[in-house]
Amino acid sequence: MEQYQLKETLETLTQMGNLELTLAELYQTYSQLWPEHKEFWMDMEKAEIKHSDNIDRMSEMISERPENFELGHPFSSGSIKSFISGIKSTVQRLKNKDIDKIKALFLARDLEQSYLESKYFEVIKTVDKESTPLMREIYADTVFHREYLNKMISELTSS
Repeated sequence: MEQYQLKETLETLTQMGNLELTLAELYQTYSQLWPEHKEFWMDMEKAEIKHSDNIDRMSEMISERPENFELGHPFSSGSIKSFISGIKSTVQRLKNKDIDKIKALFLARDLEQSYLESKYFEVIKTVDKESTPLMREIYADTVFHREYLNKMISELTSS
């Protein structure tokens, strides 16, 4: 990876880590609002924190061995910041009780299947044996979260 690409990639990864932590904050808010599903939301929160840690580890690997990585199709850090801002606004609306449980579930599901959450593999390209499992873990968790949220939505809307 070229030096100018390295700086841009690391900034993007920093913002992606911030996005994961913001999602963790959202799920923490859900756990406080709907204690009947507290364990599920806390598991989601922990997974998002783990994703942020994985991204931090990938950043370290890229910094240490930039020659093992290529720039893929990165997101602009500005678009990630806008996405984060929207989630923070949602957290405030939840705390104000402006969003009901069904809408909150749809929102969580939509966030989990959003472009930013589903395209981690496109940010960087590598055959690095240490970083690939980190990206796969994030992707697998995201797919699981989306499927579980779809199940919860189906159960709540069919009753």
